[in-house]
Amino acid sequence: MNPSGTQPALTAAGFVEVFAQGWALPKPEPFLDHFRPFVHPDATFNQPVFPTAHGVDGFERLFRQVFAQFPDLVALVQSFAVDSDTVYIESIFTGTLGRTPISFTACDRFDIQDGLLFQRRSHSDPLPVLLATLRRPSSWPAAARGLRRLRQ
Repeated sequence: MNPSGTQPALTAAGFVEVFAQGWALPKPEPFLDHFRPFVHPDATFNQPVFPTAHGVDGFERLFRQVFAQFPDLVALVQSFAVDSDTVYIESIFTGTLGRTPISFTACDRFDIQDGLLFQRRSHSDPLPVLLATLRRPSSWPAAARGLRRLRQ
């Protein structure tokens, strides 16, 4: 069990399956319910465009904002590498912003500590997401509100 006593201890190698299963779920509630037990209370989530999120609450705010903009966003694992308590997962993300299809590749680094996800650092080119947002003026207010909420 991990320190929260709710799940078996997570390993870097085991996280690849947890990641793939979670991204296949409907958004946001089933996705959040799936990942929440694996998030360390002091976790950090770094990614392009969005401010760094901290802890379980920050994780939830971040992904609620992502899914408010891209409600059908999915990730398909393309490759991965595991080194001790670190896993790298390369994925193709696809979804829509309004009626505009979007696709981008990301490589995420996940660090596991005490059997929980302690850090995520996402590496991707934010240009496809920014261009899709800029081409859809009706999405600007929601994007601005979401960024303000994440900074709180």
